[in-house]
Amino acid sequence: MKLNNILFLFFAILTAIQHVDAQSERCKLVITDGLGNEQLRLRIEQNVSAFLSACNTAVIDGKKPDLDSKTTTGDARKRFYSIWETSPIGCSAASALERKCLTRPAGGYQIRDIPVTMLSAPESERNQEIVINLTSNGLIDDIFIPISQYSDLLSANEEAEDIDLRMRVLDFVENYRTAYNRRDIDFIETVFSNNAVIIVGKAIKQKPKSDVALRSSISTAQFEYQVKNKQQYITALRNVFKVNKYLDVRFDEITVLQHENYPKVYGVTLKQLWNSDAIKNEVGYVFLLIDFRDEQQPLIHVRTWQPDQYDGRQLKRDEIFQIGSFDLNRF
Repeated sequence: MKLNNILFLFFAILTAIQHVDAQSERCKLVITDGLGNEQLRLRIEQNVSAFLSACNTAVIDGKKPDLDSKTTTGDARKRFYSIWETSPIGCSAASALERKCLTRPAGGYQIRDIPVTMLSAPESERNQEIVINLTSNGLIDDIFIPISQYSDLLSANEEAEDIDLRMRVLDFVENYRTAYNRRDIDFIETVFSNNAVIIVGKAIKQKPKSDVALRSSISTAQFEYQVKNKQQYITALRNVFKVNKYLDVRFDEITVLQHENYPKVYGVTLKQLWNSDAIKNEVGYVFLLIDFRDEQQPLIHVRTWQPDQYDGRQLKRDEIFQIGSFDLNRF
């Protein structure tokens, strides 16, 4: 083969590879429903597409995404860069991403179910989704990781009649969950009321005595609760964030109940899966008592955690903290 032909073949292959890389970087959002304003629809499509493509480019280049004020707010950039420090994220959509645009009750818009790959997560957990909130003029205002059952909880929870408030509750829970992933101690500190009650439960293994050790049917596990105030909990959480580069918190089996006497107070019970550098696959039940009487500044009055199993059996529903376990009058 002549030298010119070899060079031609080499540059043809190189061009093809570059084309494939360029294609893999691009991610295009197409809004199929939910937005009648054509100009705004195009702006949201362009901003979300540019954001996702910037993430893909950053993954390929091994850099932080180049985000600017033309597509994202300052708060969105700050929060997303915190997520990026925990794990780079790439959009895994192979072609145009067709999604509905939701109108948020607090104002602005939302695009859900965006498939991404969390590069630093364990291999079995890399395929996840994100949610993007946008301002009323189409700027990306927040990025967070969704909870499961969102649609079911929104449509089927008969305990709450106000669907707008239910959306606020679920959006709050999703943002609260993502705050742990991005290690956002400032956000978490803000959403707890100053006199919040935080209960942590843990199983304690005791060294058996010789006579007890012979009886294998007798468990040596004991269960104890620790009650912390807000400052104690935040101080402990700062240390957790400091020693763990990778942190992934997931919520499942979620129930949302409205307080019978205070219609803007909700009890949220969920199963939490905690994965970090220090603790792997820790499963437990979390209960949150959330007060939406000030909708601009919802507050958590109670947070509890219990292991999902005690003494070798699954905890029963009536053994898990719930909305009737606490007197709201004290908050």
